Amino acid sequence: MSGPGAAATASAGVTHRAATRRWFVLAPALAGIVLCAIGGALVTPTSDGGLAAYLCVLIGGWAVAFSAVNALSGWEERWQWAGHIALTAGALALAVSITPLIQQAATLPEPWGRSLALVALGIPPAAGWIVITLLGRISARVDRASSHRAAAVTPPQWSGPDGRPELTVSASLFTMRALTTLVVGAIIAGGVLAVALLIVAERWVLRLPPLMLVVVLGALIAMPLSAAVHVVVNRRRRPVTIRWRTGAVEVDTGGQWTVPFPMIQRLVWCPRGDTARVEIHTATRSETLLVGMVRQESHAAAELPALQRRMRAALEDSGLRPSERRGVLRFDRA
Repeated sequence: MSGPGAAATASAGVTHRAATRRWFVLAPALAGIVLCAIGGALVTPTSDGGLAAYLCVLIGGWAVAFSAVNALSGWEERWQWAGHIALTAGALALAVSITPLIQQAATLPEPWGRSLALVALGIPPAAGWIVITLLGRISARVDRASSHRAAAVTPPQWSGPDGRPELTVSASLFTMRALTTLVVGAIIAGGVLAVALLIVAERWVLRLPPLMLVVVLGALIAMPLSAAVHVVVNRRRRPVTIRWRTGAVEVDTGGQWTVPFPMIQRLVWCPRGDTARVEIHTATRSETLLVGMVRQESHAAAELPALQRRMRAALEDSGLRPSERRGVLRFDRA
C-alpha cells in the first residue's frame, strides 16, 4: 500500500499509540502523584490525616506502579523483560527497606517528616502490583511455550499388527510407594529449609508482603526440590516395550517378562498426569513402569495411549474385574 492510504494508516497508528500512552501511562502517573501529594498534605502537626490520607497514598502508589508497568509496552519485548525485572528488583528493595525509610523520613523537619513517612506507605501496593504483573508476564510466556510444545509433541500410539499390538516408551522402574516416599521427603526437606531461611534471614524475609514471600520460597526452595525429584526419577529411565500377545502380555525392560493373563492379580493403567504408569502384579513379581515424569524421545508426550477394546476384553475374559476412577483403570482378580 502506498500513497494517501498508507499515510492515513500510519497516522491512525500514531494517534492510537498516543491515546494509549495518554490514558494508560501519563494519566495514571499524574493521578498517582497527585493522590500521594494530597495524602501527604492531609497530615498536620495535630493529625495523621486519618483514613482519607492513608487511602490516597495506597491508591496513589498503585497508580504510579500501574503507569510504570504500562510504559514498558512501548518497548521491544526483550527490553520489556529487562525493564520489568529491573522494576521488580527496585520495588522489592524498597519494600524490604520500608521500615528504615519510614523511620528516616520521620526524622526530617516538619512539615516534611510525617508527610513523607505517610507517602512511603504507598510503596507496598506499588511493589505488589509490579511483582504481580511480572508473574502474569511469566505465566503468559510459560503458557505460550507450553502451547507450542503441546502442538509439537506427539501422543504415543500402539504399533504393530492388529493381533499383536505393542508400545515403546521411556519409563522409570519406580514404584508408587517409592515415589510417595520421595515426594514426602522433598516436602519435609522444603519445610525444614523454609524454617531455616526464615530464621537466618528473618530481618529481610519478614518485611516482605505475603505474596512476595510465597514467590521467594517457591523460587528458592520449591522449584529446586521439584527439579530434584524429577532428576531422581529419571535416573532409572530406560526404554520399555509392552507387547500384547494371545493370552499374555510381554514387558521388555532390558530383560523380557512374559505374564499370562491368568497369573495377573492386578493391572493398573494410568494414561495421563505425572503418575502416568503401568503396574502389573502377580503372586511372585510386581513391576511399576512410571511414564508421566520421565523424559521421552523424539518429542513424544509423557503419557500412555488408551487400552484398546479387545485388550480390555481379554483381561476381563481371564477373570479380572475392571474399575475406573479419575481416569485410572484397574483390573483386579475377583
